[in-house]
Amino acid sequence: MVTDKALLKKNKIEHPFVYVFYIAALGCLLMLFLIPFGLKIPDGLTILVSLFAGATFVWALLLMFSALKKDEASRVNPMVGGLTPIFVFLFAWYILEEKLNCDQYAGLIFLIIGSLLIALDFHKHGALTWLKKKLGFKPKFSLPQIKKTIWLVLPSAALFGVSSVLTKLVYSQIQFLTGFIWTRAGSLIAVILLLFIPANFQAVKASFKSNKNNASQTKKTGAMFLLGQACGGSSAILQQYAIFLGSVTLVQALQGIQYVFIFIFAVLLTTFLPKIIKEEMTKEILMQKIIAIILIIIGLYFIAV
Repeated sequence: MVTDKALLKKNKIEHPFVYVFYIAALGCLLMLFLIPFGLKIPDGLTILVSLFAGATFVWALLLMFSALKKDEASRVNPMVGGLTPIFVFLFAWYILEEKLNCDQYAGLIFLIIGSLLIALDFHKHGALTWLKKKLGFKPKFSLPQIKKTIWLVLPSAALFGVSSVLTKLVYSQIQFLTGFIWTRAGSLIAVILLLFIPANFQAVKASFKSNKNNASQTKKTGAMFLLGQACGGSSAILQQYAIFLGSVTLVQALQGIQYVFIFIFAVLLTTFLPKIIKEEMTKEILMQKIIAIILIIIGLYFIAV
């Protein structure tokens, strides 16, 4: 996620769809490699559900990368990660008939509060400064603004939820490798369809021209992209296998620990390598993010126990 942010924010990859396009290209190569080991033809309904699960994943990625281009990685990822389990619970309850207990309902409340807190913009001064000013004797009183990226994050989280639940439904019907191949095929089809949008096609075309004109920069960008996708791809495969083995609700919930690492990496890069990535890191903004992440992790803990 931090690598994704660095590539998008520094305009090394200017258009979020270009990023999704290259991810889909790597996914296609992986799919072709796996076809001899696990391709089987399931029934028509399972194929349709698999393709739709893969397509919704691509749409969710596109929205998330669009949000990431506009906002900070240490905000966007916890927002997406905090809201996605909520949608997973709702869809899993309706489609898979997974039930929630009292602890899980409590976890939902923590997730909502934590996600809302990290989405709030206290006018770039942090929560404490905002409260000090508002508790004074100034006549005007204005509420903190919700980050505009929430309108990208919300549908992204919902689509991730749909994709996860439908993927679990597919894995309940067919073997893991077969399901993985068909869902990746759905992602590839979704990207191809998005290429028919002129702006997306022109962005990909421009990226090819840019790669030819600036070979040295392309190598650096490509290396960073491949590093990020090697980590992200390995994580995605393990996550998919975990969904295959167990509860999709718990798998989504147990991802909370990644927010801690994303936050730490963002702080370290901002402090020591600001040319790669630089986020607002005042003491008060740090405190706001830390409290929000703690609330999200508490919520995920209640859901997982």
